[in-house]
Amino acid sequence: MPASLEQVTEEVRELSPEDREQLLARLIRDLEPAENFSPDEIERAWDKEIARRLEEIDSGKVKTIPAEEVFARIQAKLDEAR
Repeated sequence: MPASLEQVTEEVRELSPEDREQLLARLIRDLEPAENFSPDEIERAWDKEIARRLEEIDSGKVKTIPAEEVFARIQAKLDEAR
């Protein structure tokens, strides 16, 4: 009989952070479409996306929001929901 999700979750929490990271990467790969990408391809794609986002910030195309403001907005929404 397969283990329940709760049992698996508890077992995973006992793994080291490195092993949990490897498990997560494997599970994500299992969910990807048939054309699986290599870790190097994924890293290059993220590097390209990071560079694009930094360029948008540096050029002024995108305005950043201070973390304190973001957290305050989230807290306000949580307070409203209660």
